[in-house]
Amino acid sequence: MIFALLLLLSFTSVTAQTTSVYQAFVMNGPLDRLTFIDVLTGAQTTFDLDGDRYTLINGGVLFFDRTTNRVRTAAPSGTLRDHPFVQLSGDARRIDWALSGDQIVWTLTSGATPTLTTTTYAANLDGSNERQVFADSNGEGVRAFPVAVNGTTAYMDFQPDNIGDITPFRQYAGLFALDLATGATAMLPGEPGCFCGGGIGAGRLIRLALAPDLAGFDVHVIDLTLGSEHIIPSLGTFTQGGDVVIDPGGRYAAYALGEIRDLGLPTQSVRTVVALLDLATMTQRTLVSAPDRQLRPLQFSEGALLLGDQLANETLKADLSTGDLETVAQAVFLGTVQNS
Repeated sequence: MIFALLLLLSFTSVTAQTTSVYQAFVMNGPLDRLTFIDVLTGAQTTFDLDGDRYTLINGGVLFFDRTTNRVRTAAPSGTLRDHPFVQLSGDARRIDWALSGDQIVWTLTSGATPTLTTTTYAANLDGSNERQVFADSNGEGVRAFPVAVNGTTAYMDFQPDNIGDITPFRQYAGLFALDLATGATAMLPGEPGCFCGGGIGAGRLIRLALAPDLAGFDVHVIDLTLGSEHIIPSLGTFTQGGDVVIDPGGRYAAYALGEIRDLGLPTQSVRTVVALLDLATMTQRTLVSAPDRQLRPLQFSEGALLLGDQLANETLKADLSTGDLETVAQAVFLGTVQNS
C-alpha cells in the first residue's frame, strides 16, 4: 500500500515534542486495512479488520468489530483491545456513538422494527461519570442516533432504523438537543425536516431542505445561539444531499450532492457535486464536479478540502480557490492521532 503523507496538515513543533504524531487511514475491502503512519519516520502499523464506523479517539481509532460483535480500539503501538465500557449489553443489537473533547455519548438500540427502544449513555473518555441520560421507546421503527457532542449538549437525530446505513451520504430526519446534565430534550429549529443532509459545528446548524419547487436542496444556516437563519438557494436538481462538514473556524462548510441511478442495484451509478459554502458571505458554489464517482467531504485543512472515494480507496485534496483535485493517499484518511 502506498501513501502520500498529508503534510498539508499542521503539526506545531513536532520535532521538539515527545508526542508522536500519526496519520490514520483505512482501505476498504473484504477485510479493511487500518494503517497508522508516523509522520516523522514513515513507520507503519497495520491491522486487517472486519470493522465499521472507524472514529478517531485519544491515542487511536475506535470501531465496531463485526467478527466479535464488540467495540474495540486500535492504537499505533499495535495494540488491539475491547473498549472498556462502550459495549453492547443486555438485549441491545446496535451501538452508535459520537465524541468530542473528553466526552463520549453512545446509544444502545434493542427490539425489532417497528418497536424499538434506544437508551443513551454518556461518560468522560477515561470512564468516569458514566450515566444513562435518555431513553426512548416507540412503535414507529425510529431510533435515536448521536450526531455530535459539544460541552454539556449532545446533538441527536430521530431516524428510521438502518436507513442511515444504506444512503449514499449521511442524512438526518429529526435533529434534537439533549442536555447531558438534566436529560431534557428540545428539537432544533425547523426540525423535524426532510430526510436530508445536515451538520453541526462552530455554533451553527447547517441543514439541507427540499427547495419549495422540489428543484434540489436549499441550505439553511442557523445560529444555534442567536437563532438567526439564512437560506442559501439550491445549486440545482439532485436526488441526494448530505455529508455536511464544517470548518472548525466557522468560515466554510461543504457538502455532497448526488445524482444517483439504479440505487442499490449492481448497475448503480453516482455523479457527485461537492458544494462549498462561504459562511461569511452566505453564498455557495460548486467546488468539484465528479462524474461516475462518489466523493465524500472529510475535513478542511489549510486552504483545501479533503475528499474520500471509498470505492476507489482514495483521498483527494480539492483546492478551495480553484477546485483542482489531487490524489494524496491510496486509502481513505481518518485523521491525525497523537501518542505520548
